[in-house]
Amino acid sequence: MGSSRQLSSSANAGVRPLLQRRFDLFMVAFFLMHIPVTAIVDSQIVLPRDWYPAWARDLLNWYLSTFNDPLIKQGQPWFVSLCYTEVYLQFPFFFVGAYAFAFAREWVRPGAVVYGFCTATTLVPILAEILTSNDHSFNKAILCGFYLPFLVVPLAIGFRALSRPLLFQPPTKESFKIL
Repeated sequence: MGSSRQLSSSANAGVRPLLQRRFDLFMVAFFLMHIPVTAIVDSQIVLPRDWYPAWARDLLNWYLSTFNDPLIKQGQPWFVSLCYTEVYLQFPFFFVGAYAFAFAREWVRPGAVVYGFCTATTLVPILAEILTSNDHSFNKAILCGFYLPFLVVPLAIGFRALSRPLLFQPPTKESFKIL
């Protein structure tokens, strides 16, 4: 137990404050933003809508009527299954990730790799469906704009977690030597 504490302390030695770590600050904001979106909107895809207050149901209805998102409207099994993974696997990690990136906790590395690449992988079929759809009832550019950050940001998290010897230290010459 003592050696684990020493490793944690030595890994965090010299870590700059969060406000000086722009990427980490962005990650904290990203995870914290994702918590209410998943809890209030995305989870309505997999949980009974009558569990939600009227204002939350109205928010999803407004989104659907405004942007006509075919993925949510059609509720194809492949998309709904990805929403289950968001609610039951990713959602708990949003809390862990926000904490770990805020307080520079190296133990988040395996979770960051898994979250980053698994989440990015789920966005590939989502974006492909939007981009290849023959349905002209929605604006592809707007929907891609909504979904694309959830490909790019998790990829950045995954690559960063793989590329640095210490996740929260500034990059070194050894960074980006992934294998």
